[in-house]
Amino acid sequence: MQYDEYPVSEPLSRYVQTIWAMQSENDEDIYPRSLIMPDGIVEIIFHYETPFYTWQRNTSFSQPENFAVSMMRQYIEIGSSGKAGFISVRFFPWGAYHFFNVPVQTFLDQTIDAQELWGNCSGKIITELKSLTTINDRFKAVEWFLLEKLDLYQKSETQTDHAIKRIRETKGVLSMEEIYADTGFSKKQLERKFLATVGVTPKVFSRITRFLNICRNLKAQKNKTLTQLTYECGFYDQAHFIKEFKAFSGFTPTAFFEKERIYFSEI
Repeated sequence: MQYDEYPVSEPLSRYVQTIWAMQSENDEDIYPRSLIMPDGIVEIIFHYETPFYTWQRNTSFSQPENFAVSMMRQYIEIGSSGKAGFISVRFFPWGAYHFFNVPVQTFLDQTIDAQELWGNCSGKIITELKSLTTINDRFKAVEWFLLEKLDLYQKSETQTDHAIKRIRETKGVLSMEEIYADTGFSKKQLERKFLATVGVTPKVFSRITRFLNICRNLKAQKNKTLTQLTYECGFYDQAHFIKEFKAFSGFTPTAFFEKERIYFSEI
């Protein structure tokens, strides 16, 4: 598989982490079935070759050619079903809702066909990507598409973005009281804004943020004991640490890192 990234420039870089592409180098180059862990982001996929399959909760389905997938609270599996070729836009947690008007909680833990976000525009961008012959031209087409959507849907209220950034910066250990005080929103106000922006409440978003921090600590510091990692990741005991990890990943920490082809995004 050939992997490419496109440099994200202003104003997209305020909202978009990465624009990247994956494509088969020949007809037999298949992407293997892989585990994708819960994350705190929305990602939008533009397939210009055969769409992937997704396995989730004992069901499988072919992905739409153009779709968004929201924050997940449990793992899924993906794999190619033929020659692969797609561009993916990975947003910062506060980024995606500036590009459409559909509340993110309406497609939490699932995909949504981009037609529901942008109507016929989603079909037009896929047709354009299929007609182009170089990855750089395809990247530019997606970039222009995003700039058009940002111009249409960019939100002016920034306090929710700020709250999400604070949780991210503190790796999910900031208390809810500190977040409410920091933004000036009440609990109900901030929950309503988080559901529209990232799809879950501030508390759940903090838990997922902390889970991803656990993953980074476990992977980078395998020589440390679970007790050491428990306290470094902000948990008060090992049992709570293991329970939280298993709730999001479906595995104990030990079993998780014995598996192959596991991927998770940094939020």
